[in-house]
Amino acid sequence: MKHPVQFKTMPASLESFGVAVDFLSRREPFVADQVGPFIRAVRRQILRREHVVGFDGATLVGYAGWLPTTRAAADAWLENGGELHSADHGADAVALTIVAVDDPRVTLGLMRAARELNPGLRVFFKRSYADATREARKSAVMNRTGLTPDQSVENRPAPPAAAPARSGARPPIADDPCAFLYALAERSPGATERVAIGEEQVLVVQDPQVAAHVLVDNLANYSKNFSSFTPFFGRSRLTLDGDAWRRSQRISQGFIAPHDTARATEIFSRLYAGLAEELASRGGAAGPVDGALDRAAVAALTETAFSTPLAELGDGFAADLRPIIHYTARRAWDLPGVPPAVNETMLAEAQAAAGRVRKAIARMVERRRRVEPRDNDALSALIAAADRTECEPEEIRIDLAGELVTLVVAGSDTTSAALGWALSILAAFPAFQNALRDEIFAAFGHGGPTLENLERVPNLRPFIDETLRMFPPVAILSRFANGSDTVGGHAVAAGDRVLVSVIGLHQNPANWDAPREFLIERHHAEQRARGERRSRFMAFSAGPRICGGARFARMEMEIALAQILRTCRLELAEPLPLAFDWGASMRRRGGQKIKVTRL
Repeated sequence: MKHPVQFKTMPASLESFGVAVDFLSRREPFVADQVGPFIRAVRRQILRREHVVGFDGATLVGYAGWLPTTRAAADAWLENGGELHSADHGADAVALTIVAVDDPRVTLGLMRAARELNPGLRVFFKRSYADATREARKSAVMNRTGLTPDQSVENRPAPPAAAPARSGARPPIADDPCAFLYALAERSPGATERVAIGEEQVLVVQDPQVAAHVLVDNLANYSKNFSSFTPFFGRSRLTLDGDAWRRSQRISQGFIAPHDTARATEIFSRLYAGLAEELASRGGAAGPVDGALDRAAVAALTETAFSTPLAELGDGFAADLRPIIHYTARRAWDLPGVPPAVNETMLAEAQAAAGRVRKAIARMVERRRRVEPRDNDALSALIAAADRTECEPEEIRIDLAGELVTLVVAGSDTTSAALGWALSILAAFPAFQNALRDEIFAAFGHGGPTLENLERVPNLRPFIDETLRMFPPVAILSRFANGSDTVGGHAVAAGDRVLVSVIGLHQNPANWDAPREFLIERHHAEQRARGERRSRFMAFSAGPRICGGARFARMEMEIALAQILRTCRLELAEPLPLAFDWGASMRRRGGQKIKVTRL
């Protein structure tokens, strides 16, 4: 080999599928088998990113693909050749099913990388030989290497030095991505820079025009990067791309952006009035409000989109989402060469929580199947779509549980995080809090929130927009390049990672005056540059993949803040540290600790 072997996962694209099939078809025993029996498995492994490849420079020299499964199924496969079944949800093992290499030294590197990419899961493998006269051996990979029969794993050279090493400190961007991006925005405002993460580099974009190139103008060349979420969220609009994503989006989008605004307004008003009473009843004790916000936001989603009160899903349903989000978000930064941020305990907690969440959702679906479908919610629409596609190929079928879990998380987590930041800002600026409260009382009178009343609160929407600019809940948009490109003057190759830093976009002094200052005036309707501002404001992403729930979230935030301020006074018992936790959204480390008293 001419270069140290680099191990990576290829983008989920047909181009990657073609590269893998071409590589396999040139090596025994796949040539003899004409690759046919393996095509479906390879396609799944590429599209679900259940594989790792080795490159010697630009030359592909090794491929390994696996199947998420259960330990019981994998044990049977090892012992008696039992059939492997996928376990896309709740898998506690993976089975390496296809491996091919040009050099025996690559094999152990591939196996090690496969273990690194599946932390907490037991990896099963067995070795069989192209020579049918040799007995297959267990506990080694199903090794399609084309080696001579007398070459065994035990006698092979050690893996190359480029095999992933996982010791030492985590890179700053992986350890605390939000703090790193705020610092980068201050050090190199608007710049597009390469940043090392372990053995890889990512290209970080902070300029709105460059971001638009990635997210809008050259959209087809960039795939979403949610591979760490797939084991928990399945094949859903969160993890899918291309035609499959568009099919999923069409089914549920009409119920995410509320078409029945009167119904949504009533639900939001009632739930957040209840939240305000809950916070006011604390008697002035300072403490995190995050859990209460999470419950209210999840309840708003389940009632609006599923016509299902949160109580029917169980008292712990909202809290069970946290370990899932925490694990998947941290797992996303575990790249080759980066010390892991997750462990088996975190994985076990996430899997247990996911099991409870899916059981609650299964009960909800079963209850709905026993009654007439509703024509005004996503639950009935998704059940019908899942039934219609049940016998279709996997890429067409609707993953009902995955879609429902995705809607709950995507429709609640960012809203809850943004509300937390908004409440802490109001608590830190009591004069503005009082002025905004006076505007709300003047607009509402003795009535409740309506769309017309909200329009008469002049500073409410600008305050929300400035909160989203300063502390964007979705602070990072991660993409994989499907092909070569030039981004911000940097060459990008297929498989490269590109991160659009929404923090960097919103902290760019070329586009925002005094970006570190909290100024709601910049969002007022009379500002001449307001139309131009929209091209620089990406709190909800941009282009076809813009957040489908943006209207839902804005409306919910307006009503939530109005209801809370009509009942509660917010104070800081002590200054809150500006430290961040990155999950599916950006939150304050340690929680938003606010003292709440009744007016």
